[in-house]
Amino acid sequence: MQRRQNPFIVAPGKISTSVPSEATLRRFIADLPDAVLVHVDGTILYVNPACVRLLGAKSDEHLSGKHISLIIHPDDFAHVQSRIDEHYRINDALPPDECRLVSLDGSVIPVEAVATPTDWEGERAIQVVLRDIRKRKLAEHQHYVWQKRLELAQQGGLKIGLWDWDLATNTVIWSDESYRQFGIDRHDSTVPVGDAMQRIHPDDRPIVEAEIGKVLTGASDYAAQYRVLRPDGTISWIDAHGVLVDNGSTHMLGVGIDITERKVLEHQFWQSQKLEAIGCLAGGVAHDFNNVLMIVSSYADMIVEMNIDHPKLKEYATTIRQASFRAATVTQQLLAFSRKQILEPEVLDINHVVKDLNKILPKLLGEDINIVTRLDPAVRRIKVDRGQLEQIVMNLAVNARDAMPKGGELVIDTRHAVVNAKYADAHRPMTPGEYMMLSVSDNGTGMDAATQARIFEPFFTTKERGRGTGLGLASVYGIVKQSGGFIWLTSELGKGTTFEICLPYAPETPLARPATSASKVSSGHSETILLVEDETGLRTAVREFLGTQGYNVLSAGDAVEALRLAEQYQGTIDALLTDLVMPGMDGIELGKTVRSKYPKIRTLFMSGYHDRAADGLNPDAILLRKPCSLQVIAAKLNDALQRHV
Repeated sequence: MQRRQNPFIVAPGKISTSVPSEATLRRFIADLPDAVLVHVDGTILYVNPACVRLLGAKSDEHLSGKHISLIIHPDDFAHVQSRIDEHYRINDALPPDECRLVSLDGSVIPVEAVATPTDWEGERAIQVVLRDIRKRKLAEHQHYVWQKRLELAQQGGLKIGLWDWDLATNTVIWSDESYRQFGIDRHDSTVPVGDAMQRIHPDDRPIVEAEIGKVLTGASDYAAQYRVLRPDGTISWIDAHGVLVDNGSTHMLGVGIDITERKVLEHQFWQSQKLEAIGCLAGGVAHDFNNVLMIVSSYADMIVEMNIDHPKLKEYATTIRQASFRAATVTQQLLAFSRKQILEPEVLDINHVVKDLNKILPKLLGEDINIVTRLDPAVRRIKVDRGQLEQIVMNLAVNARDAMPKGGELVIDTRHAVVNAKYADAHRPMTPGEYMMLSVSDNGTGMDAATQARIFEPFFTTKERGRGTGLGLASVYGIVKQSGGFIWLTSELGKGTTFEICLPYAPETPLARPATSASKVSSGHSETILLVEDETGLRTAVREFLGTQGYNVLSAGDAVEALRLAEQYQGTIDALLTDLVMPGMDGIELGKTVRSKYPKIRTLFMSGYHDRAADGLNPDAILLRKPCSLQVIAAKLNDALQRHV
């Protein structure tokens, strides 16, 4: 049997010059993976199987004889018709074009069309090769979406910079954001890597170089956080990530994210946590020490009050009492820092307070300090403890004086401040709103960054030994925080320091009335006092002193014992003198329970520090701040007993 010759295969060394038959060409077109369509003036003459499948037809009979308007998207038909007209006019092919087809099931199919004039069975026709580009269009759309996302990320809060380091030329191409991160004006398309490295903080360069070394050896991808020294003197933090790419030439591609704001917030949080921890320790120490000091001062008080002819003994006792009260000022500063101090807030006009202090500040600071006050009449009233507010100004003024050993200028400003969201974000945890702002500025020696970072820590001081406890600014910080305010400082070596304090305005309430003088101490008249104090030495001292003043004293070490005594006592208990903070039941709950049996009982509270229990006190409650003298306790007790129920 004779073997059939393939018309496209010729003997070696020979070239076939014969033209394939029309039937052969049609078989070839039929086998093409791309869709092929032939039409005359828009009327379809032929479609190959791939075209039938593309348009969702059952066979070519569903398409032959139909007009192409049936399968062209309506929005694209005018454009397609204009190209058909152009084909007939020039009788030549046009560059590839894109359009949309509509399949028989209604789905839209983007295609790339290559059309050429042809002769089809004696007619002047156009042959169109249609390539399905749905996958390409999807990829282009995804690429577009990701490009837009990246642009938005670069323009938005993430601040992402892109870089491309060509290891062959040792140059790097930066995006606009990368130039901004390094603080460089864009003037070239590439930057030498050496120039970029010089901008990195010297302490961070070894980290960056080590990470680059890992990438070049294939050990890992690039990941580093480093500081950039910008030309304007500021520092920005960059979180950089990169990968090695080899596509004929070796590049390292990466991103750099500006995390400066995050680093600032992390530092603020760390500082806050550190001060909070120190504050808890300081508050606990101060509370315990207050009780000890009150025991010492109470027994010294009793020795002084004793009717004995021993001048030296009374002199010694007076010295002990004075020393204990000096020590108490240290515990008060510790409590102020730890925000555990008992405050007596009142509605005040800050300008009046500053004017009053301005009468004594010149004597305190010396003649070589020029004091300037700028008081804004627009400031409204604030609710604070007046004594603590005065302590804030005095402590800041004294620190300013020490920073100006050769004299200088101290400026005290008050002003109405409207804090917007941007300022509040930069001074977290502050919230937007209206505040009274108090600033105290000097033109003294200033502080470096390391000193500023520790300036509010208790016992931290830059002064020589014997010139301060290091508690002044710590107590200022605590008082401001406990009063619901915020404090910041700005300082530069050789250019002075400014402290800014923001305090919230008080609700519209009347100004506080001037304090009345305390009543004279008067002896009791056999009234019964229930004394509750968990510190044994202090309880004994107060009980013995009140006994010498003519009172009948029942004493208990805790609330359980106090309730037992109150239940068993057959007479009337006239007053309850109790520690506010005690294990188990606190003083407030104890007072309510005892009042159920003795409705007319007067209640006085004692406390050495502010606790959550103090928040539950009635504004009119009598609260004695430890350490206090026995005479003060007796005077307050006498006042309470003389009140009408």
